[in-house]
Amino acid sequence: MMDYIKAENLKCRRTFAKKLVLIAPLLMVLLASISGMYLVQNGYNWWYAIILPGFITLATALVNQIEERKLHYRTVFALPVPLQKIWISKVFLLAVYVLVACMLHLVGMILGKFLINPAATISITQMAVATLILIVVSLWQIPFCLFLSKKFGLMAAVIINLGMGIVLGIFAATKDFWWACPYSWATRLMCPVLGILPNGTMASQWNALLNPSVLPVGIVLSITLFVLLLAVTANWFQRQEAK
Repeated sequence: MMDYIKAENLKCRRTFAKKLVLIAPLLMVLLASISGMYLVQNGYNWWYAIILPGFITLATALVNQIEERKLHYRTVFALPVPLQKIWISKVFLLAVYVLVACMLHLVGMILGKFLINPAATISITQMAVATLILIVVSLWQIPFCLFLSKKFGLMAAVIINLGMGIVLGIFAATKDFWWACPYSWATRLMCPVLGILPNGTMASQWNALLNPSVLPVGIVLSITLFVLLLAVTANWFQRQEAK
């Protein structure tokens, strides 16, 4: 599988999809730096609410376009290799891109805390834990967005994933049914980890949303949905060979 991932990475060399790995976190750090004393707070809230879903949506669409330009995947379908492995390798490569982008964002937030707002109440440990959780709870979007881009195109992926993510991420996160809405998982889990409410403000000490019991629920649901979507979309892609 590693050879497949390396091959997919070579396809992305000198493409905007790969440049986004640096651009997305850098843009977030620059925007957050304008906030001054709210740098860490806004830097994380804007990251998981808007920038990270946007990065995943656009990166998956661009990776899909690399193949679409080559006779609509016909060169891929003609290869004597399992199509499922090609699809899975694309998902894993994008997962690596998400990992790197999130780590760069973490470094930027740590530097911002030291250089701009050393008095920020959010600690480096909290930021590190938050980053790891955000990576996990965002993975399910990769096979989902890759499917949307392949099946319906870039605009559909943007409208569905980014649009619904922004709306449902805030609305459903405070509801009892938050666990049933994947778009609310990141926002909801950041409440006990960072103390940031879905509306971007800091929670009071006794706020019910700070209950850490939601963490294992959200993480398990995220991993389960990722595996399920990966299997379903990979099998769907395998059947495209006959078309």
